[in-house]
Amino acid sequence: MTSANETGVRVELLSKHSSGKDHIAMTGGTLGADKRITGPAPLLLQHDFFPVAAVDPAAPGAARDRLFAGIHSIEHALASPDGGDLRARLAQATGYGPEFAARLIDMSPYIPGLLSAADAQGLPLGFRSTFVTLGGSDGALPTGALLEAYRAALELIREKFLAGEPVPFSTPEACGQYNLHSAEAALELIELALAAVPAPEQVAETFAEAGAAELYVCDLRLVKPRLPEAFDQQVLDLLGGHLLSQRIEDDAANLTAGNFGCSTGEYLMVANPLGLDQEALLAQAHREVAATLAESGSYTGPDPLRRAAAVDARFSLEQIEKYSPAALPG
Repeated sequence: MTSANETGVRVELLSKHSSGKDHIAMTGGTLGADKRITGPAPLLLQHDFFPVAAVDPAAPGAARDRLFAGIHSIEHALASPDGGDLRARLAQATGYGPEFAARLIDMSPYIPGLLSAADAQGLPLGFRSTFVTLGGSDGALPTGALLEAYRAALELIREKFLAGEPVPFSTPEACGQYNLHSAEAALELIELALAAVPAPEQVAETFAEAGAAELYVCDLRLVKPRLPEAFDQQVLDLLGGHLLSQRIEDDAANLTAGNFGCSTGEYLMVANPLGLDQEALLAQAHREVAATLAESGSYTGPDPLRRAAAVDARFSLEQIEKYSPAALPG
């Protein structure tokens, strides 16, 4: 594999990391660009899935809340220099340094099979990584190196949480659902995650063509982050939000979504095959998202998962109507 400098893939930071944004001031119904990725040829997205635990029970309750609090806490720690810092571990594992590791543009909670499931019970819950490559001579991110980095990050998170360190950026100012965290639950899941780390050839790996040499990583804020002490404030359903995320990805060829563990939105990877300017591209993507929300919100059947997603979709459309009305369909 050639190095990041030789391939010409570049990751440009356009906005603050999520932890550095003022979540109290945020609204719902917005889409903004955080990063711009460019390459000398059409980009390819490499997805790898790492199972942690099963969604059991899938019905709302304390057990499900604890499961997602643990996943959310690990998600934050994987992303943070104060936690496991997965990108730093990846730079070490590959020897290519931070510029190469920056091409890991997402590591989000994920539930494969959710689109065809009735209630998600028994489905695996874990993390899906998204790495930008070119294919061909650039090659994919070596699965063995990614596994090594992931394991090292989990072991470091375990060490920090056992020492009593807090979950990184878990305050109202830095997280959309700051009360959905538990280092204790995360520690339980880390043991499961480490035990579930497979051999490289067993990793569920897929590739998606971006169809463009330019791609934006965006903050799709569907609903307003939770305000301090506002524990009754509506956010997305823990499973309904995942279903919407996967529907958004499934409905459009140039959009890839990564679920926010805080249940307020998605990381949205938006490819730019037509070479539109950033404003026009994001406006188009936001309209596509709104169209998916409108379709999902029209569901009135008996499926409890889809009913929860429909409530989320309608609520998200209300946020768009208030803050970004131009994105509404029709």
